[in-house]
Amino acid sequence: KSRIVKELAFMTCPNEEGYNNDKTTPGNYSLIEVKPNWHDSSELLGYYNALDGKYELTPFIRFAYRALQCTDVPFFVCLDEMNLAPVEQYFAEYLSILETRTKDGEKIISAKLIKKEAFNGIDVTQKYKDEDIAIAQYLQENGLPLPSNLYIIGTVNMDDTTHQFSRKVIDRAFTIEMNGGKLEDMFKPENSNALQYRDEVVSQDRFKSHFVNATEVFKDGESDTLWTQSETKI
Repeated sequence: KSRIVKELAFMTCPNEEGYNNDKTTPGNYSLIEVKPNWHDSSELLGYYNALDGKYELTPFIRFAYRALQCTDVPFFVCLDEMNLAPVEQYFAEYLSILETRTKDGEKIISAKLIKKEAFNGIDVTQKYKDEDIAIAQYLQENGLPLPSNLYIIGTVNMDDTTHQFSRKVIDRAFTIEMNGGKLEDMFKPENSNALQYRDEVVSQDRFKSHFVNATEVFKDGESDTLWTQSETKI
């Protein structure tokens, strides 16, 4: 399952300096391993460390910042085995911020995942390593919005060792159920380059959302088109 997410990243990652630094992992892909002891959002969204006097940054924050700097490329986070911990606990802020998205012209904006007030009084240049200073300065000035080109995909197994999903999670997610299938297809010669950079990448426009709620669909007169397509397929 996680291989599919990584393949999506390879399909969309420009094969150029700044993106392809690691031949095994494209620059627009981040694998985050969910652990059973995640019962709050600190592992994803960080927290204020009173002992060090700074807000602790996480791999997710760094990756989201990178997505904000490269808006023409889709960025993929793979939450590996995301239901080993209760999703609605460590993912609560993200799920709620999804409901705040709105369109501002051609852009999709949202409330902040991390408010800039969390960095009040922090001397960024003294508290952070060189590679994190620019990130901390941005967050101190702007907070962390939800990047419109950031896509979070979670892999799950449903058994006695994992947690069920609450309605809050299911109502905000697209689910794809995978029950085996022709797994041998993964190893056919034509799929041998699945985890490699492409000469022609898939554009961010193929993933970009044109609407953030159903009202916008009807307002723009797209409902007739959608119904026509649906009836044609049937």
